Amino acid sequence: MRKMKQFTMGTAAAALVLGLAACSGAGSQTESQTEGQVQTQEQAQSQAGEQETEGNGETTEITFWHSMDSVYGEVTQAQVDLFNETVGAEKNIHVTPVFQNWPGTDALTAAMATDDIANMPDVIQLYSESINLIRDYDRTVWAEDYIGGEGASLAKEELIPGAVAEYSIDGKLMGVPWTASALLLYYNQDYLDQAGVQVPETIDQMAQILPEITANTDAEYGLNVRINQYELENWIETQGAEGSEFGNNNNGHDGYITELACAQNGTLDKFLTEWQKVVDSGAYKPTRDSINEEFAQGMYGMVIMTSSRIPTINELAGDSFAWNVAPIPTVSADDIGGAYTSGSALFMLDREDEAKKEASWEFVQFMASPEAQVLWMEETGYTPVNVNTQELEAYQSAVEAEPRLQTAYDVLMQGGEHVIPALVPNNTTIDTVIEDAMVAFGQGSASKEDTFNAIKDGCERAIEDYYRANPIAE
Repeated sequence: MRKMKQFTMGTAAAALVLGLAACSGAGSQTESQTEGQVQTQEQAQSQAGEQETEGNGETTEITFWHSMDSVYGEVTQAQVDLFNETVGAEKNIHVTPVFQNWPGTDALTAAMATDDIANMPDVIQLYSESINLIRDYDRTVWAEDYIGGEGASLAKEELIPGAVAEYSIDGKLMGVPWTASALLLYYNQDYLDQAGVQVPETIDQMAQILPEITANTDAEYGLNVRINQYELENWIETQGAEGSEFGNNNNGHDGYITELACAQNGTLDKFLTEWQKVVDSGAYKPTRDSINEEFAQGMYGMVIMTSSRIPTINELAGDSFAWNVAPIPTVSADDIGGAYTSGSALFMLDREDEAKKEASWEFVQFMASPEAQVLWMEETGYTPVNVNTQELEAYQSAVEAEPRLQTAYDVLMQGGEHVIPALVPNNTTIDTVIEDAMVAFGQGSASKEDTFNAIKDGCERAIEDYYRANPIAE
């Protein structure tokens, strides 16, 4: 197994700054600060005041709220710095990032309640489960009104199709995709070789090899995955030749989710029927503890988790055994497969300042550009949302050093625009309903029928409760 070559954000950013400066004629550069700086709203406003007094008041200050910390925060800071030093310097725009605790909606919700635009951001990072918060909000600035227009440097065709569909309502783009990852099967190649089995392509194949792995290797379990909404949705939505619905109305993208479609279209029952084989194998752990460390220590033959864990597993496992990643096994052999794009997008808000909206769009376009997206390749395991990123030398070097990163991109492209996450109301409650039901099923304390009814009834109650408190606007 090849270890990841040295590929640092500082090196990549420096090279990109030189390239952008050459194209834009930007002047001197400042050193990128990639130490994961976290600023408060008060600090951001203070800095904004200082910036706006520079250049005879010509600088437009943009406030950007995000919920990225640790290495993700470092990459975010590097991206913002790169913008400020290139496009921002050329067009007199300065962006100040402000950290908000995940999922990043508390402060926005408070500001929305009183229409407090002074304490709102110009740009905010949101995950798909938070789209319902702003889909009908009057101050939401739709990316559809800007993208592909005159003077725009970004077009939908440059972005991963599933990511575009993920953040679209009625075919119109709300926010611009920013981060992306895919649900993958991680497997211990040494164990598979010892057991004399191949990487499974279907759940049935996976169930058959689990006992072989535990019988012929040091693995305690053949498979570890805790099935929450994220995992279940992927197995529902990757069924059929063109994907399937978890919730009705195209998973809430053409209207609101008011029904659990998978309980009616047969996909939930079909998945549980296949998963029963995994449960019956006796070699499956349905709960999750320290999955990264335990896989790296050889406790499992296979695990299922997001592609963003690739650098973590690489670091933990080192050269102790050979491992790789693959698409998650499908429910049926003829399913479309792949995975839906898990990640976040950048959304613009109208703070009654046209200059800020135009500046925000410049920033959002840049954050989805190949030059900004390639910085995710360092340590995060995120997949660049801009397909043209693959043309950059920095991307090619990163994939050469860590080929498993390319698998995540290929998996996301496999589902195309058909495999998209559901915009589920009452997301936290529904996630808990699914987890509790699937853990009980996996532990053998609930039958397939009990599990189906627990998911169906629990999710339907959660949806009803949500709309009782938040009626759909007529």
